[in-house]
Amino acid sequence: MSFAIRDATPDDLEATYGLAQAMAVNDEAEEYFQITKEQFADAAFGEGKRFNILVAEEEGNVVGMATYYERFHIWFGEDLIEIDDLYVSNDARGHGIGSKLLKEIGRMGKERGVHIRWGVERENFSTIAFYRRMGVEYHNKGICIWAPEDVQVD
Repeated sequence: MSFAIRDATPDDLEATYGLAQAMAVNDEAEEYFQITKEQFADAAFGEGKRFNILVAEEEGNVVGMATYYERFHIWFGEDLIEIDDLYVSNDARGHGIGSKLLKEIGRMGKERGVHIRWGVERENFSTIAFYRRMGVEYHNKGICIWAPEDVQVD
């Protein structure tokens, strides 16, 4: 399976909004997915852009995405990258797409010299073990912190 990781464009709206909906269904949380496609478009691609999207594309089809934003972290006293969601469609899983999306965000953090932060369910032991093998520090409150010096993207 050959795929490319790239920044999302407004042309990716249907695919990225669809993946966000699919993730809510997959997580059995569709009742909490309340953002409209118009709100999503404005927040991701509009003048008042609120978050960024990386997509994984295979043969012209978006099969995965990572949403993230940059913010100031008061405890670190520095900017950081906060991953909101990372999702790969069911039929594209098992090919390293999620890892590549995560490593691309890791590369951005390493280049900027900032930490990357995200949450993970505490019961998701295999994913936590995977993150630890990548050099991620896992906190018992379900928070992962990836220091720039610990990022290994290759």
